[in-house]
Amino acid sequence: MSKNSEALSFEDLGAIYRVEKKSPTLSAVRKDMYPMMAQLIASLRLEYEDCLSVDPESVICEGVNQKRKKAISMSREIVELRMAKITSLALISSRGGQNVLDHLTSEERVFYNGVLDISRKHIEILDRLSGKKKFETPEIDAPAAEKKEPAKAAQQKAAPKEQPVQQKKAEEPPAPPKAEEEDDGLVMIRILEDLPPFSGPDRNYELSKEDIVRMPKAMAAALINREKAVLINPAP
Repeated sequence: MSKNSEALSFEDLGAIYRVEKKSPTLSAVRKDMYPMMAQLIASLRLEYEDCLSVDPESVICEGVNQKRKKAISMSREIVELRMAKITSLALISSRGGQNVLDHLTSEERVFYNGVLDISRKHIEILDRLSGKKKFETPEIDAPAAEKKEPAKAAQQKAAPKEQPVQQKKAEEPPAPPKAEEEDDGLVMIRILEDLPPFSGPDRNYELSKEDIVRMPKAMAAALINREKAVLINPAP
């Protein structure tokens, strides 16, 4: 096979196609395979156009056209074969399996990560619909949302941040913190960095650094374990 710095030939493409067609697993390919396949198809198209301008009825021109069509057909089938294999790898990972991803190109890693993310969410669909899974674990390792729209940011600056622990009816006497935690299963935490939005069993969360919030213990534990938040112990 040609080196990555060299153009992909029609013969190289045929070799990739035969190996990928025969192998049940992803074959090792050059990391620039996709742009080089596109470059080969473009060069064959130009060659065909040159033939058309000289003698469109010639046998040579028809041969170039058939070669061009074959290159397009093989390239598309290579893409589809590898997509099917990558999808299988992502499904294995979504169930907790381990995969070796050395044979993926940079374009294929983007596809793999997208399928993996969707698969992890979809594999729990019955738990969500049946109520067994009441909230989604926040993707706390994902980058926080970009700067918010100016109008929304201004509104958030003007309004005080939501403090769920302080929202009590005036006529109700405050309950002791320990008893309240035992009753509703919530704990109070302080957020250490800006987090992307995520949903809980009773509300959606949009948390920023230094926010104080009460949430279900399981969700709070997920944040604390990844050093995104710290537990606040209320005074006795």
